[in-house]
This record gives sequence, C-alpha cells and structure tokens, in this order.
Amino acid sequence: MKKIILLLFLSILGQQLFAQVRFIERFEVASEMRDPLFEMIDSESGLVSFRTIPEKGLNLRKVFQYFLVDSSLNSERGIIEFPVQEGFDMLGYDTDKNHLFVLFTKGYTSASDKYILQIDLATRQGLEFNADNVLDMELVEFLIQDQKAIFMGRADDRPVLQIHDLQTKSVHTLQGIYGNNTQVLQIRKKPETKSLEVVLSREGAYRDREILINKYDMEGNVIQEVKVDRFGEQGQEILDGLLVSTGNYQEAMLGAFGLERRNAYQGMYIMDINEFGEFDFKLYTLADFPNFYNYLNDKSKEKQVKSVEKELDRERIPAINSLYAIRDVRQTPDAYYVYFDQYTVNNSRSGYQNGAFSPTGGYRYDRWNRMGATTFSDPYLANRFPMSTSYQTIPEYRYISAHFAKVAKTGQVLWDNAVSYQEMVTTYPEAFGEVAVVGDDLYHMFVEDQIIKLSFFRNGEKVFENMEFELKLINEKERIRDTNLESLRLIHWYDRYFLLTGTQGIRYISESGSDQTREVYFITKIVVDGDLYKPEELPD
Repeated sequence: MKKIILLLFLSILGQQLFAQVRFIERFEVASEMRDPLFEMIDSESGLVSFRTIPEKGLNLRKVFQYFLVDSSLNSERGIIEFPVQEGFDMLGYDTDKNHLFVLFTKGYTSASDKYILQIDLATRQGLEFNADNVLDMELVEFLIQDQKAIFMGRADDRPVLQIHDLQTKSVHTLQGIYGNNTQVLQIRKKPETKSLEVVLSREGAYRDREILINKYDMEGNVIQEVKVDRFGEQGQEILDGLLVSTGNYQEAMLGAFGLERRNAYQGMYIMDINEFGEFDFKLYTLADFPNFYNYLNDKSKEKQVKSVEKELDRERIPAINSLYAIRDVRQTPDAYYVYFDQYTVNNSRSGYQNGAFSPTGGYRYDRWNRMGATTFSDPYLANRFPMSTSYQTIPEYRYISAHFAKVAKTGQVLWDNAVSYQEMVTTYPEAFGEVAVVGDDLYHMFVEDQIIKLSFFRNGEKVFENMEFELKLINEKERIRDTNLESLRLIHWYDRYFLLTGTQGIRYISESGSDQTREVYFITKIVVDGDLYKPEELPD
C-alpha cells in the first residue's frame, strides 16, 4: 500500500514540477535538420524570423526567406521569399521603423562586395541599395537608424565606424574611433535624439586604460564625450561594462572591476552619468555580497567565506579568482537587477584575454540584433556568419556559477544570490543564461543538451536551483524523434515568457494511420511560474 501511495505522490509531484515550465504555443516551418538556421528579431509587426537558403537545383543562387508571427505565434502568410543576388549571402541585419534591413556580402573578405535589402514588413515590398563606398573592413556590427546604415569593424587592425546614407549614398566616418590600442565595447542607437552612443576602451599616453563614452550625430560628429580616466584606487580599472539608460537623459554603466591587466576581479561597479556627462562611482566587493558563494555546498562555502573574512580583517579586497562578466541589467524605477556569470577559459592557445583589454573580443552584442562575426566559436553563429579570423583554435568556456543581485539606485545591495552551473563546458562565449524579472521574482533559465534548467528566486531567496525539464511538444500525439542540439537557442521574450527555437525531427501518425516523420524549424513559447512549486515531504 505504501508503494502505491509513494508512486501516486511522485506522479503528482512530477506534474507539479512540469507545470512550472509549460510549453504553451508552437510554430513550425518545414526545414531539414542541417538547413541554415533562422535569425530572429522583434519588430512593430511582430516577431520576424529570416534566413538565406540555397535554391533547389544545380545553380549557386540563394533565396531569402522570412516569416512573421504574433505574440501567440500565429502567422498570417507563412514564409515570404526574395531572390538573392548570385554569389551573395546574409551577413548582418537590423530593424528600423517597421522595416527589416539585411546586409548581404559576396564572400567574406574585408573587400567583398555588399548590398542591403530593405523590406517593409507591413506591405512586404523590398528595395535594394548598394553599399560599395564603405571602407574595406572586417565587419563586426551592422545597424540601421533613420535610413542610415552603420558599419563597425576593423581596418588595418584598428576599429572604424562609418555611417552610410542609403538615400544620398554619402559616407561619414566617426571621429575619435580609428586608433591604435582602441576597442569598441558597445554601440547604442538613440532614435529619440537621432544620435549614436559608442563605448570605447583606449590605452592612454602612460599605458593607462581609459573608457570613453561618446555621443555622435548621424554625420559622425562628436556631440558629447565622457572620459573615464579616474577610477577607484591605484591599480584598479574597469574590466567590462554594460551601458543602460535610466531616464531623463541620464545613464548608468554597470560591470566588473579589478586590478589592471591581470584579469584579477575584485567586484562590481555602478557608474552614474548625468545629462552633462558628469559621473560618479559606487564600488561593491565580496564584502557587499554575503551570498556570493551560495552556489557551493555548505563545507566549501564555509571555507570560502572564512577566506573572505580573513582578507577583510587584513584590510584587503578579496579576489574573485575566475572571470566575472556582467550579462544583463534589468531596471525598476528604484533598483537594478544585475546578472553576472563566473567562468574560466580552458584553451590557453586561443590567446584569450577578457573584456576591455581583449584585442578581438569584448564587443557587447544585443541578443536580438548582433553580428557576431568575430566570435568564431559561437555555435549559433557558425552556420550564419562564417567570416572570422579572430581565433585560430576554439576556446572552451567552463561555466562555474551565475550571480544575481538587486541593488537600489541609491546604492544599497538589497539582496544577492547565486546558482551553480556544475562546471558545464561549452564553446559558447556570450551570456549563457536568460533571466526574467517579474515583480519580486527572478528566473534564470538555460539549455544544456536537451534539458532546460530553471532556477527561481523570490525576494532574493532561492526557491529552487537548476530544476530540469525535458523538451516537450504541444501536440501530445506527436513525439520528438531527434533534435539538432547545436541549433537550440533560448531567449527571454517578455514578462515570464521565453522562446526556444531550433530544428527537430517529429514523429506523428498520418490520417491513414501510418507512422510518419517530418523535419521542421520550430519556435516554442514557454511560460514559467514559480508559484506552482510546492515542495512536500515524502510520506512515511
């Protein structure tokens, strides 16, 4: 009798666990398992997915395909196609005012011919523009603002940014970008002021590293420069950062800091910048994050906490021994929710160097709109943007832990916590997890192989960690035959909703009753709900 009760309880508990991650809607298009993957970006018309794929037959032509879905993953017209000029393939993309812009290249050298396809997502009409008067460069980023194309890349091993007017064909080069020992860390479009914001890392006259936050008009002129040439104590420097708007023409940059040129991390900073370009810093070390080692078991955590206390007693700043990179910032009117990853890089032959000192890495891509041309090791981008000379070998990233904190905009750390990645090894160099902040709840989700792992915090308290969920279909009569693991991509969409995309083989029963399979590219909408977690004790 006890066995029956136990089995019944475990069945109910399993249903409760499954209910916390629900696969609620799905859209599919026919696609073979190894076909090129769809890129995805939000727009005023809905979620737009697109790719280039070879035409059927013996020619070398490709066709551009795209489709739109609404918030329920419904599509009115399905796939829409445009011809691609012979020998060209997709390299970059962006949206602007309900138009999709796609950059095509003929080959992947810096001197390759390029053109831009503009698609009106409302009328489904397309226009083509030549981009033959832009400087030859190894392209890293492509953006569009106000009918102007923004090209960022490297020429003669120096960064360069140019603005190409699609209507007049004029080209403007941004001032103060092209130079030795300079790196572009981030670009932000500012449509409300018709300007661009560029975050630069540059070596000064005395080999000191300085951060510049420059605003440019759309003709490449500097309209404001914020030079961050003073930071913390002697030897301390900014190691990475994420610039965000905080309203009323004010901004903040959040990231990691530590000892110069050593990748020796000491903690987190928040730099508040007012409308006049004046700034001040708040610095946070392990003394401010008492739950930093919550990803360890009790014995290991106690050992690390004692080590931190010993360093503090000696009036030293405790070190963070691994790479400590900011991944995301979410805001409320009064607070920041910050997400960091802690990891190591295993392949020393890659010449890897982190953040502001890296000659090839460190550029912060927008997850919904990124080029990725310099990250050869990115499995999502390997099939999409093959132009890369940055790595001769592929580095491996050993993920240790994910760290979260809620920090009041007045400066106080309201809570902090952490979860373990269980020494997961991957070649993916960008933010591995996705976070959703809903009221007082924070969710952290990622995919490892074919398993979704979810952690849930409420008011900073860890409710559960790395709970596992299998990939599911909406139609209970169908089964997953196989999944292309390298195709899987998880993105936070809005509120408590995530999107999972990739290619799968699906088994189903046809109308005649025979066993059939189909291969598809899919988008699945996932909802998370921590309220459905109700831990119970097993019966005696």
